[in-house]
Amino acid sequence: MSRRDLPGLLAAVVVASPVLIGAVYSTLAAVGLVGVGAQGFTLERVIDTLTSSETWSGVAWTFATAGAATAVAVAAAFVLAVRVRDRRFGQVMAMLPMAVPHVAAALAALLMFGQSGLLSRLTYALGLTTAPADFQPLVYDRAGVSLVLTFVWKELPYLTLTAMAVLLVDSRELEEVARTLGATARQTFWRVTWPQLWRGTAPAVIAAFAFLVGQYEMPALLAPSNPTALSILIYERAVDPNLLRRGEAHVLGLLALSISGLLVVAHQWWRARAEPGP
Repeated sequence: MSRRDLPGLLAAVVVASPVLIGAVYSTLAAVGLVGVGAQGFTLERVIDTLTSSETWSGVAWTFATAGAATAVAVAAAFVLAVRVRDRRFGQVMAMLPMAVPHVAAALAALLMFGQSGLLSRLTYALGLTTAPADFQPLVYDRAGVSLVLTFVWKELPYLTLTAMAVLLVDSRELEEVARTLGATARQTFWRVTWPQLWRGTAPAVIAAFAFLVGQYEMPALLAPSNPTALSILIYERAVDPNLLRRGEAHVLGLLALSISGLLVVAHQWWRARAEPGP
């Protein structure tokens, strides 16, 4: 490491220090050495939390909803980026949801998809249901339909912007060459545009997935209580009146941090693969 690298390394340490300090504190709190409810060293909370079916059902549900939303948002972003890359108005419209706060998006989804919301009242007005309450539950449902749709709506601008940047930098000339050589529009997309898009946006896709895994505001308004999203599970343990359960919140927080860390490693690995060699 050269002296020129030192400022960047120090800046990285400063940025990471709150996470590192929090991880150390949470580790000590998880084994009962510090924090509220600490009663001396014990692995009981760690074992109980990591062997609980509630923990892993929450992790699985969180991964399923975040994964489904990311997959749909990626597919939509690729199509949208191809369609609007040469249309300024379309680009502006595609970016608008980025300005909406996540909690506002979740509230809008609640008002739209709830059993007393806009869609339920519309189906009742059209005679499709006998009462607004007969509308298919899309909020607090086990499948997390409204949550996934809201995730998609919020992540779509970010992924579309990334995809358009990739297209403008890497794909234009290659597409023109493919069309000159006789490839159809469909062949050009699947053999030229798609590989370029996936290679260039994969790090952003991993980052979006990691963000959704740790999301709190939208699950708090739209997710069911069973299974419980990982972020909600951490919050519930942190505010539980039983002080002995506070340690479980630290265990769950460390679990979430480990998951995020693995996703960061995956992000960096893919980024290194995507970058051209010397």
